[in-house]
Amino acid sequence: MFSANENILLRQFKRRVVEYVESTIPENALELGTSVMVMQVSCRQPGCVPLETAITIVFPKPPRTKKAKKKEIIRKLRDITDQQQAVNGEENVIEDEPPSFPQPLIPNLEEPRIGGSYKTRILKPLADVTLDDVLDALPPLFKGGRRTPLSLCLRARDMMVAQIGQLVGDDNSRDSVEGRKLVAEYLKGYLEEYIAGGCIPPKWGEEYVEEDNSNNDGDEDEKIAASLGEIKVVCRSGNDESSCNNDECPFKQGGDRLLCEMTPII
Repeated sequence: MFSANENILLRQFKRRVVEYVESTIPENALELGTSVMVMQVSCRQPGCVPLETAITIVFPKPPRTKKAKKKEIIRKLRDITDQQQAVNGEENVIEDEPPSFPQPLIPNLEEPRIGGSYKTRILKPLADVTLDDVLDALPPLFKGGRRTPLSLCLRARDMMVAQIGQLVGDDNSRDSVEGRKLVAEYLKGYLEEYIAGGCIPPKWGEEYVEEDNSNNDGDEDEKIAASLGEIKVVCRSGNDESSCNNDECPFKQGGDRLLCEMTPII
């Protein structure tokens, strides 16, 4: 729990960050009711920073409009067998149109056009958030925003390299350099597994578990070849594939090898 003084400071930090965010939003969007919500949240998941700042920009709901259907609907309904249903007050049918602003409050951003919200976060506690942090967390669609796919990749890279240095040493001694190289080589292999696994991480602190495909259907010869290495396949009569005179041989015809009278010889 926060003390009274801590709550006062926290509110001050919130107002400061709100002002930073509002400075990136067009004035007309603020006048129409765009609001900014800022919260300091804790994260207990492995690898998270203890405290981070969550920002939500809430855009106003656009006014709803009505549109009357044309009277051609009556003509279409006349073909219906039940004549009473065809003429039962359908002349002034009212239909809701999807509400949206005629002009986007922030160009090329969908959320403000339909009255949604935009969320981002800063991996710092409220007290440490600066204007630069806010600009780095917002895309260029906001005034001064600098968040792009490249900037995210560079930040992830820098954070990873910094963590490696903190874990094994960031000096130029032989042990530190070798330690960083060892960790980097491991991470290189891990990232390949991460991509191959659909970018789903393993359990915290554990290696990826390879799936057991021993019971899966497949080409048995390929499984044997994979386990025994390269092998030469010959007929049980001693003929190899090129000298086999059996035109009915499925193997020679490119059919199922399991049907062929052949056996692998290492």
